[in-house]
Amino acid sequence: MKLSKEKIKLHNQAEEYLKKDVLTFDEKLFVLENWNEAATNINSSAGAFFTPVDLAKDFSLVIYEKANIVDLCAGIGMLSFFAYHYRNCKVTCIELNPDYVRVGKKVLPEASWINDSITELQKYNLPKFQQAISNPPFGKIKTGLYGDIDLKYKGSEFEFLTIDIASKIAEEGSFILPQQSTPFKYSGERNYQEVQPTSKLSKFLKETGLEMQLPIGIDTSVYLNDWNGVSPMCEVIDIDFTQTEQSSTSPEEINLFNY
Repeated sequence: MKLSKEKIKLHNQAEEYLKKDVLTFDEKLFVLENWNEAATNINSSAGAFFTPVDLAKDFSLVIYEKANIVDLCAGIGMLSFFAYHYRNCKVTCIELNPDYVRVGKKVLPEASWINDSITELQKYNLPKFQQAISNPPFGKIKTGLYGDIDLKYKGSEFEFLTIDIASKIAEEGSFILPQQSTPFKYSGERNYQEVQPTSKLSKFLKETGLEMQLPIGIDTSVYLNDWNGVSPMCEVIDIDFTQTEQSSTSPEEINLFNY
């Protein structure tokens, strides 16, 4: 995506702020709003597009107060920023792209940052998190990094892969997913309605035994024009991982990946 002169100007200003050792709260917000992932990264091939700031603020309503959370595919920390500042959470961010991590560490230095693929988390001694959050890349993403993780989901849709990984390390998960990857429609509709799951979604639900719920009424269609380069109709969903067979792992265990 070719950026406009105005977006390039704002992105460059954000980079100037990032040269500082410590940013003010307003400078951090400026970076979140104006540092553009398309300026130095080809995001279409990675399926990576940052959550609009106002949607991230709304998403914080589904995050538990003072929870120990993990943000999978965290980007520059958009969701985690508001989890920390609005919900007083302890945050761990997992992000593969080192450029995003560079920015994220300045925007949210209070978080623990791991620069790696979420498929490689078996290398780390992670605690059991109360909640996993994510706006993951959508669709079939060729990261080239698929670790030896014992997952129930055998497909290749990255948003479903992310959820299955989250079920290994958290008690509950809240996610922003494309509407067609959920069993209901709320955003952009007059009323909530259950829909027939797609074949890809049916495969995921059958293999994992997970159930998607609408946690609160966040109509993401309000932010359709606020994404960079895309306009995805999304839904915010919640999954209780403790209600599945995958949650037989003891909370006291530190390494939550099965080998």
